[in-house]
Amino acid sequence: MTTPRRRPPVARPARRSSAAPPPAACAQADQLWAYLDGELPPARARAIARHLAACESCGACARRLRTMLETCRAAGCRKLPADVRARARERVRALLAAARKKT
Repeated sequence: MTTPRRRPPVARPARRSSAAPPPAACAQADQLWAYLDGELPPARARAIARHLAACESCGACARRLRTMLETCRAAGCRKLPADVRARARERVRALLAAARKKT
């Protein structure tokens, strides 16, 4: 009869403060474009704003996207076709998912 091997202790990440949302809350990021375009109802926009203030990853992403949108708008860019915006949203979701897996 063999004795089961015990795994060595694993370092656990630092505990998040109660103000930080759980990682699953980052699913809100899929509404980032609508938020930045001002297309969300006020209550939903406030919820996204609170999340962006608390989630470092999503907040940084939103700042970069906002800068890009403002630059495009200042240059007189037209609104992208719906299919292009949909592909961009999917790419942002994939990048955020990959970033969450790294943490």
